[in-house]
This record gives sequence, structure tokens and C-alpha cells, in this order.
Amino acid sequence: MKNRLTILLFLLFVFGASAASLLKPDTEISERENRVLDTMPALRLEAVLDGSFQEDYEAYVSDQFFLRDSWVDLSSGLSLALGKRDVGGIYVGKDGYLVEKYTDADFDESLVAGNITALAALANKLSAAYGAENVDLLLIPAKAAAMPQVLPDLASAYPEEETVEALRAALDCPQQLLYLQDALLLHAGEALYYRTDHHWTTLGAYYAYAAYAARKGFAVTPRDAFTIEVVAQDFYGTAYNKLSLPVAADSVELWHSDDESGITVDMNDGARVSDSFYFRDQLAYSDKYRVFLRGNTAKIVVDTGADTGRTLLLFKDSYANCFVPFLSGNFDRIILLDLRYLSEPIDTVLESYGAQITDVLFLYNVEKFMQDETWRAL
Repeated sequence: MKNRLTILLFLLFVFGASAASLLKPDTEISERENRVLDTMPALRLEAVLDGSFQEDYEAYVSDQFFLRDSWVDLSSGLSLALGKRDVGGIYVGKDGYLVEKYTDADFDESLVAGNITALAALANKLSAAYGAENVDLLLIPAKAAAMPQVLPDLASAYPEEETVEALRAALDCPQQLLYLQDALLLHAGEALYYRTDHHWTTLGAYYAYAAYAARKGFAVTPRDAFTIEVVAQDFYGTAYNKLSLPVAADSVELWHSDDESGITVDMNDGARVSDSFYFRDQLAYSDKYRVFLRGNTAKIVVDTGADTGRTLLLFKDSYANCFVPFLSGNFDRIILLDLRYLSEPIDTVLESYGAQITDVLFLYNVEKFMQDETWRAL
């Protein structure tokens, strides 16, 4: 009877959980992980034969499993209790930091090589159009590379320098590329990245701005010239949402300066217009980082009234969202393009603004750039 009961409980768990997963309505978006979840793939013969249906279905089951978040929390808690410091692709680091772990398995070599070729080709093209001295590439290190002191013992950062150097070699003017690791390591003991999220903090973005401003010959606004406003103290980011471990929440800071006054932020050709870089209504969501420029938008045009005679074309990922406000005193207009969401061709944008553009900046996190499939289309 004991063996039968064990078997019965096992079967009830396996088939009961499976049935519950199939019967419950699919969840479209994970608020915790800030991403779209996989939904049931279409059953097509060719997809079954080439194995893609099976792969998509496995991803679907993983994303839609009954009480998925609770099982993840239980697994993470048990792993931590057993002394593990590498849980679900996240290092449980020192001082309460959760650090993304990257390995070769996280990257497709052909995709990375194609991204390097595409970005270099675009940078070289724009250098020919606007002058090599007016085109810059800033590459942002992962948290592990910028703050190695928070990694657990015996853990190391992914060697992203190989990608950085490959991109540098593909540029007609290699000196255009500035890898920000050294600039950030000078302040490694400070809170440059959120403990629970992959993004850098406003402080980390400030040091990047200072490095860029010095490179361009701009006067660097000192830290004490900013008024710092803490708008959230309960931010739990992407790393926490993967594990839900008992760590302290992050605070989100806005750094205000006189250069912010009188700006206009135009999103997607008038779809939304604001007089601020910051969207406080987004603080109601779990992803507090959305307070900066309301998250990710295909095209944003910022008019500052700075009267510098300069217009910046900025190709960016989400790391730029808290970086851009620091530039408001250096450019009259800043045109931000997020190629992951941009539907119109880049040449169309250049035709619209090309005569105004004086400077071009590419600002990307290294690992996110390596995984970005948008560049493949270029």
C-alpha cells in the first residue's frame, strides 16, 4: 500500500500539474520577468518534421506551467539553502548583488559576427557622411565586468573584451570605440548597477556621460550641480524576478539639472509628447526603470533649446534611457533610435534629419548587443 500510495501521489502530481497547465488560460506577459511569454505554437507538419514545433512547445510549456513562479521561488530557495551561489544563470553575489552569469552557450557565434559586421558597416557609412571625428561608439560592460568585487568567490565575468576588440578591428577608425569598463572600474566600489537588475544606475550613467563629454571636449557638469530625487525605494529588477531571493530592494534616482527646463520629448512622431525625460506614472509598475523615457520606444526626438548648434543621432538600447538627460546641455536636438522597435528604414530617418545631424553615437551594452537579432536584418 505504501508503494502504491507513492506511485499514486506521483502520478497525481505529474498529470494533475500537466492538466492544470493545459487548462489554465495562457499568460501573455510576465510582469516579474518583464517579457512576453511563449504561447501555444501552431501545429504544422513541416514544423514537426524539422523539430521546431517540439522546441517551441517545450518553451511554451516552460513559460505556461501551472504555478510557475512559485516553483521557481521554491527551486531558488532550496539551491541557496544548499550553499549554491550560481542559481538559474544568476550569481548570488556579495553585498546583496544579483549578477547575470553569461557563458558561451548564451551566444550564437554567427549572430555575434553578423552583428559586428552590421554595426561596423553602419558606423563606417555614417563616418563617411558626417566625419569620422563626429561618430562615437560607447560599449557598456555587464555588471560582472564593471563591478567584479561583488562576484562570489571563484566566479569570473564573461570575456566580453573579445567582442569589443572584434568590433574595434572592423571599424575604419578604431579610435571611435570607447569601451566603458575602465571608466566604471575607477568607481567600482560605488553603486554603478542596480543590485537586482541588469541596468546601470543613474550614477553609473553619469560616469559614462563624464567619459563621453571629456572625449568630445564638452564641459563635464559636476555631480554636486545636480539635484538628486529618489522616486522609488522598492525596485526589484530582472535578476530578482528570475529568482525571487530575499535581498534588499533598489532605489531609483532622478538627477535634475537646469538643462532639463524647456525640453520637448516627442515619441514616435507625435504619438506621445512630454516636457520631461521622466514618466512618473510608470512607477506604478514593477519595472521602475521605465520611469526613464517610459521604457523602450522606436524613435524619440528631444528638443532642448540648448542653442549649441549640434544635433545628435543616438542608436541605443535601454541603457541609454537614464543616460540621455545628461546630454541635454550639449545638443539642441537628440534623435534616439531603438532599432529593435523601429519599423521605418534607417535611410528614411537620415533623409528626414540628415542635414541637421552633427554627431552620431552608438550606445549599447555588450552582451545585449551580442544577443540582439535586430542587426541581422541590416
